[in-house]
Amino acid sequence: MNGTVDTAELAPGEQLRQLLPQWRRRIRPKDIPGLLYGNASPTKKFLSQENVAHLTGVSVRWYADLERGRAAAYSEEFIKRLALALRLSREERAVLYMLVLGREPDPPRAIPVGEQFAALRTIVDAQPWPAYVSDDAWDVLFCNEHMARWFPHLDYEPNIMAWPFLYPESKLQLVNQLEVWYPPMLAQLRAAIARHPDNERLQEVIRQILEQNADARRIWDEDAEVHLHPDGDRRLMHVPDFDGPELVEIVAMTALRAVGFRVMMLIPVDRVNRATP
Repeated sequence: MNGTVDTAELAPGEQLRQLLPQWRRRIRPKDIPGLLYGNASPTKKFLSQENVAHLTGVSVRWYADLERGRAAAYSEEFIKRLALALRLSREERAVLYMLVLGREPDPPRAIPVGEQFAALRTIVDAQPWPAYVSDDAWDVLFCNEHMARWFPHLDYEPNIMAWPFLYPESKLQLVNQLEVWYPPMLAQLRAAIARHPDNERLQEVIRQILEQNADARRIWDEDAEVHLHPDGDRRLMHVPDFDGPELVEIVAMTALRAVGFRVMMLIPVDRVNRATP
């Protein structure tokens, strides 16, 4: 006969104490691109509390208190980052929100995809490297499986610009992020809002970035650079299944049938060169 269940066992704090360590221990450090780079002893089989704190931009004590089920003023931004770091499914993410914030997360942003994209989607899905289509505000309409594996945040954060500026985990994956990635991305945003001043979604993305990222705010105020698109840019990033950073070329195209939308591909330069006779 089973023992009695104390009411305290069902409390949110106790459930967090049970769930969070299990979620953390099922993630292998090598599954987080860039996490083990430069680490002399990458022998751990699962994420540590220190790893999760680093990935979410908080102190170890702050995250450890949550894992112990202790109540505190945890922000929604932190919970978003934690859900990504732990690679939670949408159902698990909903449970995390309810246990910590007392409510479910907002539903994923609905981006309508019309029939005119059917053939284009087939082309994107057929690419052997990450590819996607995004709109004027950098929301991803659809992507292929390679893109989803390289950037799992797309499951519930569909904006290409939001992730580098709002999720600390991106600092591990994007090499020299502050110097190499931030300036041209902000320059693209500046050019885009000049071209589409009435685009409310684009305004929302820019406000969110500038309000939540101090480095972005500083660069925006001090740098007069504008950049229309990154086509041909080559940048280093960590990608799944590789120990070191990979040089990736960004290819940008537009389809005549879908004015205002971008077809983007991230092509690993060395792998393509090796495959070319």
